[in-house]
Amino acid sequence: PLFFQASPTPPSRNPVDYDADTTPVQFIWRIIFAARRFTIPAAFLLGLSQVAGALLPVAAGTAVDSGIATGNTGQLVLWCAAVIALVVVNSMATRYGSRCGMYGMQTVQHRLRMTVTERLLHPAGMKNRTLGGAQLAVATGDVFRVCATMQLGVYPVGELVAIAAGGIVLFTIAWPLGLAVLIGAPLMMWIMAVAGRPMQRRNKQQQARVAAATGQAADLITGYRTIKGLRAEENSTARYITVSQEALQGALTLQNSRGIYFASMNVVSGCLVAGLAVGATAMALDGQLSVGELIAVVGVTQFMMGPLAGLPRSIGAVWATGVASASRVLDLLNTPYDVPPRHGDAQPPADLGITAVDITVNPGERVGIRASGAPAREFVAHLASGDEGVVLHGDGQTVTAADVPLELYRRSVLVTPHAADIFDGTVTDNLAPSAASPAAMQDALVAASCTDILTALPDGADSRVGESGTRLSGGQRQRIALARALAVEAPVLVLHDPTTAVDAITEHHIAEGIAGMRAGRTTLIVTESATLLNSCDRVVTL
Repeated sequence: PLFFQASPTPPSRNPVDYDADTTPVQFIWRIIFAARRFTIPAAFLLGLSQVAGALLPVAAGTAVDSGIATGNTGQLVLWCAAVIALVVVNSMATRYGSRCGMYGMQTVQHRLRMTVTERLLHPAGMKNRTLGGAQLAVATGDVFRVCATMQLGVYPVGELVAIAAGGIVLFTIAWPLGLAVLIGAPLMMWIMAVAGRPMQRRNKQQQARVAAATGQAADLITGYRTIKGLRAEENSTARYITVSQEALQGALTLQNSRGIYFASMNVVSGCLVAGLAVGATAMALDGQLSVGELIAVVGVTQFMMGPLAGLPRSIGAVWATGVASASRVLDLLNTPYDVPPRHGDAQPPADLGITAVDITVNPGERVGIRASGAPAREFVAHLASGDEGVVLHGDGQTVTAADVPLELYRRSVLVTPHAADIFDGTVTDNLAPSAASPAAMQDALVAASCTDILTALPDGADSRVGESGTRLSGGQRQRIALARALAVEAPVLVLHDPTTAVDAITEHHIAEGIAGMRAGRTTLIVTESATLLNSCDRVVTL
């Protein structure tokens, strides 16, 4: 769009290509070229603005030589008009080039963040990883820093065009000055690349420290009630202080590195500009430059100070930070799946029953599995992953779960763990992922005995529950998680100890609610609660 306004709907998500062999540098280059239809026009417009900026002192100097020095009013008006035109082109090209580049960067950032989020939330899980604050830091901060490298395909291009245009202009006025620019600028870029490598390494270490501190802070907030109950505030605080101090020390070291880097690069660019100024002055005093040409040389030299100072910041800091973040993003994206990949395409039968560990549950049957501790957890995990030995049956068909795509299996067999997560937001927000109708969600809240919770909360179902449900008691969190599971109305529902944090009367109401809500649907309740087991059609001891 002409003015690069945000679309009312999210952009289509075309993921950035990567694999196990992709290096952080390769990934950064793919990010830079991931939105060429925005970055190429942006780079062109910014290059155009820099050319206009480089020609502006030339037009002003020509106005002096051709108009003022000769007293030619026509030439003076003509070159004044040229100055105005160049100012307009410079301003508009800078505005729209920056806007176009930012639009492209936000588009790619959305695409990459969705890729990272899908990997974090993939049904197959992440081997040896848990979803916590450190992963959140990758999905937010690191993705932002990786996508910020897209500006390397926009702003440095304009800055390089500015230096090249300034060098050519100086070459046409006084070739020694132009030659100094055309030789000195590439040399300065090489120095930047070499000097930026230590900063890149420190960036990676620092981002790891910040992620650790962020993760521990998030975990402390999530487990606040448990920490208070264990009287472990001092120990937890001491641990957080340790990691935050490490992050602080790393940040100070990194900022020292950046300060030295920018100072040294500014000295290099300053020496180049000062050399140009001294050379131009000497040529003017020697009579080799007119007043207008001196004005042009001084103006172009002053104009080039901005690009020469900006290049180290763009190429050095942005590149180093982006490569370090790309390494962390790729590490997360390439994490092995917790559940081995499946290549089958079998479909679950209708009117579904399930068999696992020699326990067969017929379609529509509600079976209690008397179990606790490690055996119960292993049985529930076995059903959640659909490992070998889990069989789906119904309508005369039998399908091995391992032959069913994992996402399709998870839609057919919903396993609710004992410690289910509650999301930040309202009670309704927590039931919304079930994609159930409002009527089904209301029935599920009643079945899970949540009516007293809604009455006690200030805004009922629209009350916010806090991060991980920190504004709720353990029993309230457990009942809302149960309501979410019931609202899905899955063909097979597996509940693991859904009432351990509620009183006996509430548990009795929940047992009746589950029986009513799951009538005619296959249900397994893994528990040792006599109340829940008594409400089942039959009970099997694991």
